[in-house]
Order: sequence, then C-alpha cells, then structure tokens
Amino acid sequence: MKYLLLFVVLGLVGCGNGQFADIADKELRQRDYRCKMMANPSTAEIQVCKNIRRECERRAAAGNYAC
Repeated sequence: MKYLLLFVVLGLVGCGNGQFADIADKELRQRDYRCKMMANPSTAEIQVCKNIRRECERRAAAGNYAC
C-alpha cells in the first residue's frame, strides 16, 4: 500500500501545478487536510502538498475559499 501511495504521489508531482485546477473543492479540501495531518511526509509528498496549498491560495484569491 505504501508503494502504491508513493507511486500516486510521484505521478502527481510529475503533472505539475495545473492539474489541481480541475479538481472539485471538496476533494481539494480533503487532500489539504490529509497533507496537514501527515506525520513524516516524504520529499515527493511535501511537494504535492505545496502544490495543493498553492491551489487553495489561488482559489482563495479568486474568492473561493475551498480549503
């Protein structure tokens, strides 16, 4: 299971920031929460969480406080 999660995380990092622009507010909020609750994230997970946080901030600047 851990390797599957790592594979998914690495795949998300490879997609870049624009990938999060298409996900629903609810899913973005859930992913942001999971990032905040991670105990010891890997380097790849940290990068994905930074991308999620940037998308939350981008939406907030546009008036959509999803996270």
